Amino acid sequence: MIEQLSTIASKGVESRSEVFKETAIKSVKESSPLKASKETIENNSLESLRAQNELNSAKINAEKIEQINKNREDGANREGLAYKELQREFPEEKGYKIEREQYLRDQNGNIAKDPQTGEPRRIDFTASQNGKVVKSIEVTSETAPKDAQIAKENRIRDAGGNFIKDRDTGQLIEIPKDTQTEVRRYA
Repeated sequence: MIEQLSTIASKGVESRSEVFKETAIKSVKESSPLKASKETIENNSLESLRAQNELNSAKINAEKIEQINKNREDGANREGLAYKELQREFPEEKGYKIEREQYLRDQNGNIAKDPQTGEPRRIDFTASQNGKVVKSIEVTSETAPKDAQIAKENRIRDAGGNFIKDRDTGQLIEIPKDTQTEVRRYA
């Protein structure tokens, strides 16, 4: 309406009907299916889709990072609980030593690797006494599958990775063949 009035003012009073026709035609043209299609194409252009994808990717990445951080924190809490439990179960005053994050090693002290994947295996906790590992423990959540990890450990042990290194003395400590890693699950 303002557009019509300003057009009337500029053309004079005598051409009012023409002005209304012009603005009506212009209004119809602007709201035509062609214009609607043009707007749809512009809004769904490749650049617009790329921008949307970038925003979606950024959101997904932020969510993944948040989940990774939560999992890391939860894992650290579980390991803290397990360590306290192990200290009660294998007290230092009775000659036990608890080691964290120990790589499986061969008889020469080299980090042993899985013959199938080429990857090493680190045990969450080991408890030893008198130079022998008496317990090997894997700490995990209540739902995490550990079959593949234990299978990898078994392949490494079958290939000779039956030792850990005492961090204080540097000496190798043998893991007896009959000592299998116990999986302990925590909430």
